[in-house]
Amino acid sequence: MSESESEQQDGQIDYYKEAVKLYYYNCILYNHLEKVITERNDLKTKVLKYELLGGELAQLEDDEIMNQLEDRKKKSRRSAADIDRHFFCNFNNCKKAYGTEASLIQHQRLKHGLNSGMDAYFRI
Repeated sequence: MSESESEQQDGQIDYYKEAVKLYYYNCILYNHLEKVITERNDLKTKVLKYELLGGELAQLEDDEIMNQLEDRKKKSRRSAADIDRHFFCNFNNCKKAYGTEASLIQHQRLKHGLNSGMDAYFRI
């Protein structure tokens, strides 16, 4: 019979001792949880690298993978000054102009409450 079982039978429990045991077990579990979380994050990054490189990960080292990921550049966007604005909003007191018809239609839907792009041309 163990010490805690004999204490429980007597009806006297050393609460300090129990609290220390629980604290110790909690520390062990916390450390284990930290290790599992780091392993999960490492696996996530490996999967992401694998998906980005299209399956070429098996033949490459980590340094080569990082170099390839850095070499890939984002698609450059035109600045606002570079956009030729040929589509003008024809609502009263609206001076907006857009580079594409789709952008104009989106503006009219959001700012002027139009349901479709054709409403701008056929106002009733």
